[in-house]
Amino acid sequence: MSTPVKAKVIRGRYVGEIVRVTNVSQDEMGRKSAACFLSNGTRANIKVEDLEVIPPEPEKEVIKPKNISMPFVSGSSSSRTLTQTKNMEKNRVMPKAHSPSQKYTGAICEKCGLEYNLEDRRNQPGKLTECENCTED
Repeated sequence: MSTPVKAKVIRGRYVGEIVRVTNVSQDEMGRKSAACFLSNGTRANIKVEDLEVIPPEPEKEVIKPKNISMPFVSGSSSSRTLTQTKNMEKNRVMPKAHSPSQKYTGAICEKCGLEYNLEDRRNQPGKLTECENCTED
């Protein structure tokens, strides 16, 4: 993207106003006119002879320290966003270990025929109608 050209109007209706030039065109007779934005935001076509170009100000150089770096997080993070990388540092929630229930509900396994506690099988992988030994994960 190019830097906008600024100019000061030296003659005509908008004398003394600073404008931003967006485009310069030429008609059949060779007269050049510039499409300009005025300070209040309105657009106007002004003759190029009535404008004086203001040279652009040089940009200030930003001095950065040479030791700036991101904190290191183990693992590849080249395709991760910063939020995903921060979430890698957080501790993961581990599932609770299974504890035998206080309640006993007897059931018979449909594969092996042994009796097992149905309450211990709740919230475990596999079918509820199979014991712990017969279930497939």
